[in-house]
Amino acid sequence: MKAGFIAVVGRPNVGKSTLTNKLVSEKVAIVSDKAGTTRDSIKGILNHGGNQYIFIDTPGIHKPKHLLGEHMTSVAIQTLKEVEVILFVLDGSQEISTGDQFVMERIEEARNTPRVLVINKIDKMSDEAMEAKRAEIEEKLGKFDGVVELSAEYALGLPKLLTALDPYLEEGMMYYPEDMYTDMPMYKIITETVREKLLHKTRDEIPHSIAVEIVDVVRRPNGKDRYDINIYVERSSQKGIVIGQNGKVLKEVGIEARRDIEEILGKKIYMNLWVKVKEKWRKKKPFLKEMGYHLDED
Repeated sequence: MKAGFIAVVGRPNVGKSTLTNKLVSEKVAIVSDKAGTTRDSIKGILNHGGNQYIFIDTPGIHKPKHLLGEHMTSVAIQTLKEVEVILFVLDGSQEISTGDQFVMERIEEARNTPRVLVINKIDKMSDEAMEAKRAEIEEKLGKFDGVVELSAEYALGLPKLLTALDPYLEEGMMYYPEDMYTDMPMYKIITETVREKLLHKTRDEIPHSIAVEIVDVVRRPNGKDRYDINIYVERSSQKGIVIGQNGKVLKEVGIEARRDIEEILGKKIYMNLWVKVKEKWRKKKPFLKEMGYHLDED
């Protein structure tokens, strides 16, 4: 038995959460096409071939514009110092950006940690484009301990990735039970599921301005448990968009989220969603701490 912690890092929206979910064969991280979807580190646990791989999906590393952004980037950078190997995920279908180079600079600060590069989205690339990408990587990012080309969306190349990670796992270790695929608390899974549905239903700046909190749970031994959930936005105009005309958007979010949550819990529930305005909450340290975002103390 070998096991190890693997940081899955990269700039926002390169496919880190999709890759983590595909590796674990379970949905542990919410996914959308909005940058900044992942706000905390999320563990996905894979037991395969006698080994235990603990993938830590991290927020996209970027230059933050507010306290929430600082938290997200800090979480990702801290993770680099606590793992056996770093998995740097790159969108192979796009030119290497200053954002990718910024991530590489943070990775280089974890001097002694092995690093494996993942070239994701190869389903969108020709052989010629792949050859050019390899040369671009060497020129702009330098050398890696391993390079794996794959498509997270279609689960292509995942066995090659596990093979590339095997040498960095520790012998004689097993950190989690074999039937465990994440260590995320159930309440967190519920709020993240609601937030994911909101991300898919809203546009522009709205997704970044949304926070979700369970404010009350009523247990009913012989009936459906009731979850009262607050959805916070930063402006009154955003509240109207989240609710939608005649409550249409909020109703759709509730139906879709409840369906997914009931599947996870294995039982039926009631869910009440309330939308509240909390001005500039992403810049307010007390509220961020209340929501579970652990900020560094001054």
